[in-house]
Amino acid sequence: MILVIDNYDSFTYNLVQLLAALGAEVEVRRNDALSADEALALNPTGIVISPGPGTPDDAGISRDVIRLAAEKDIALLGVCLGHQCIAEVYGASICRAPHPVHGKTDAVTHDGTGVFSAVPSPFTATRYHSLCVDSGSVPAQLRITAQTPDGVIMGLAHTEKNLFGVQFHPESVLTPEGAKIIANFLDIAGEVSLTDGGSDTPRAVAAAGGTERASVGMSAVATVPQAIARVAAGESLTEDVAHLVMGQIMDGEATPSQISALVVGMRMKGETVDEIVGFARAMRERATPVRPAATGFIDTCGTGGDGLHTFNISTSTAFVVAGAGVPVAKHGNRAVSSSSGSADVLEALGVDITLDATDMARCIDEAGLGFLFAQSLHSSMRHAAVPRRDIGIRTVFNILGPLTNPAGATRQLLGVYDPRLTAVLAEVAGRLGAQRVLVVNGHPGMDEVSSSGPTTVAEYTAEAGKVNVFEITPEQVGIARGSVADLAGGDSAENAQILRLLLSGQHGPRRDVVLMNAAAALLAAGKANDLAEGVALARESIDSGRAQEALEKLVAVSQRLGSLARQRTEGVS
Repeated sequence: MILVIDNYDSFTYNLVQLLAALGAEVEVRRNDALSADEALALNPTGIVISPGPGTPDDAGISRDVIRLAAEKDIALLGVCLGHQCIAEVYGASICRAPHPVHGKTDAVTHDGTGVFSAVPSPFTATRYHSLCVDSGSVPAQLRITAQTPDGVIMGLAHTEKNLFGVQFHPESVLTPEGAKIIANFLDIAGEVSLTDGGSDTPRAVAAAGGTERASVGMSAVATVPQAIARVAAGESLTEDVAHLVMGQIMDGEATPSQISALVVGMRMKGETVDEIVGFARAMRERATPVRPAATGFIDTCGTGGDGLHTFNISTSTAFVVAGAGVPVAKHGNRAVSSSSGSADVLEALGVDITLDATDMARCIDEAGLGFLFAQSLHSSMRHAAVPRRDIGIRTVFNILGPLTNPAGATRQLLGVYDPRLTAVLAEVAGRLGAQRVLVVNGHPGMDEVSSSGPTTVAEYTAEAGKVNVFEITPEQVGIARGSVADLAGGDSAENAQILRLLLSGQHGPRRDVVLMNAAAALLAAGKANDLAEGVALARESIDSGRAQEALEKLVAVSQRLGSLARQRTEGVS
């Protein structure tokens, strides 16, 4: 059995697919779900440490697993972040790469040993990393096995143990020799033999082009025009190709007409989970990260676009959730299809929305809630601004915002404008590393939990590893069914007044809908065991004054941090 330590990365899914396609029995465990001793007690024949965001310090048990695997002579392969973990365990330094790369291919030369046995040199490898191993710090226990033309380390191996690291992504469809590299590791681990013969051995599978993932004719798709041709023919993009072309869009390498053609073509055939995951990954990688010290935080950002012109329900919900003791990293933007987006109403409430990422994180830590202004944190999306405005129809761009929280929230209440998207986006969220997400669409097409009728809920939990779809009604949690007309909002000033009255304890339909949404968010956060308990906690948050206190804290903290930032700027100028 091959044990995969998942560092909360969507690439883990591709790795597991490839390992299984090559004949391995695979078990996956998150890097914080068990101890290193418990991981080794599963008796794996080999271990794979997955890619992941951040540095080796963010990789949970990964480094301890590497140490134990070496002690017990268990073969281990580290990919990207896993490769860096191996290097750091043996004393090498991790540094900034000369040029950060996201979905770029490079020629890689190697020494033909270990996992590179029978692999052509050079070969094309796909790279996604901004950090690398400092070549001047490699210790005597490790040797460099692969490099790029400019000397960036792409492979390491232990001099005595079966420990291997690769900085590139062998599971990517754009690494043609990736299946051979993984097959070599399986052979070294003793999981699957390469020498048994037959058409279904790892070597035969690898020689035939890898896996089903790599056999769909996508290897030739490397540019936006090629992707347009693919979707125009009614075919879908793989996750890797979608990631690659979205990266090109966000890097300014596609024209407005190309962007429009691609996303409209995807809309006409229907966007797949793989395509949405690929687009979201590219957008996440280019976001300015927000790094609070707080853990267990949640986001209540939805897609918007339901056309019902309600008041700011998800923003009101955020304060109630924060008042109940759950930190909130509220992602949002200015209004697009409504009169008042979350940024607009928060600004009207006195929140300073101009903060940088560091101060946004401080708001989460000091006030229990921070506003993550999408306009500031996703600057690369400016390249898609004109096509988005001119197309005039909903496309994949309309659903990416809630999937790309810059703080990396893994718990979320996500409202969508179309009930057909609930299960799709729940699966996408799971593929992107979510712990628990409730994707909701309420009566009559509201991108919130509804108090006027039934709500479709698609719930993903990492523990179950699957999506569960069910329906809830107001009556199930003791809420009287109301009318959508009673939830009408206005401009940002009107909505700010509605929010203040609601948090001050005003009863009525607006309070009821916020109670239901806060209950769902508290369930996703793990604070409530069920929706009924969530409603009780939300009610107490408002009636105790803690929800209103959360608003007052955010206003005070954001204004103080904003003032200090302006003073620093004026001092420099």
